[in-house]
Amino acid sequence: MRYLSAILIACTLSTRSTSTFADVPTNINAYLCAKLDDFTATGVVDKSNQRELQKISKDLGFMYRFGKLLMRYKEPNKVRVEGTVEGTKGVYIVNGTIQRVSVPKIRLNTRRDFGDAPGKRKSLVDIGLISPYYMSYSTAKFVREGSVDGTPVGIFDVRYKDQDADTSHHLFYIDPKTRVILKRDAYHQDGRYRATYRYLDVKQVAPGIWFPTRIEVYNAERKLAGSTRYEDIKVNTGLPDSLFE
Repeated sequence: MRYLSAILIACTLSTRSTSTFADVPTNINAYLCAKLDDFTATGVVDKSNQRELQKISKDLGFMYRFGKLLMRYKEPNKVRVEGTVEGTKGVYIVNGTIQRVSVPKIRLNTRRDFGDAPGKRKSLVDIGLISPYYMSYSTAKFVREGSVDGTPVGIFDVRYKDQDADTSHHLFYIDPKTRVILKRDAYHQDGRYRATYRYLDVKQVAPGIWFPTRIEVYNAERKLAGSTRYEDIKVNTGLPDSLFE
């Protein structure tokens, strides 16, 4: 009788495990935010510790110097961020692989091409979503199913197709229901752990499009380096290309 009970319990657990696994797709294409053409949002920096941010990257530290910012994004991979840096207006623009930063008052005006450094490119991943464009130069291997704060996720090891250019990689913990990356672990090119990004307070902003409205970043010492919340999110309004030139 005990043997029969053990078999029944094992079968039940096996069935539950199979059912849960079936709900977590193993193909990264099932997680792409294909319905998003563009978005506009206001970002407010709630916490910025430059000492801890600099341990992750100088570019990230610079972005957190914008106390409040207006962010616009358009496929494929066009970004415009406007805000105030140290009391003066600044503009940060990404168009494909080209990044421009302009803060006239402090005579900062740079242009950088990250065509041979895919890990340094800004993308939709920075706000917790995966675009088809991002996957055009990346590859993802399903690792296992898991959970983040009780939410079932698919865990993927994401690397760049051109490993000669960049060997850094990420672990994405993606919610299959919302297609939002709930957690992202970033690693240096030599394999060392670099940072963790948490994408929180996820809300549906349009039919089939979900957005995290709060992002926290932790450095390799597990210290909270920065926190940003996003408000007034508008999607698919038809942003003109001229904004990103």
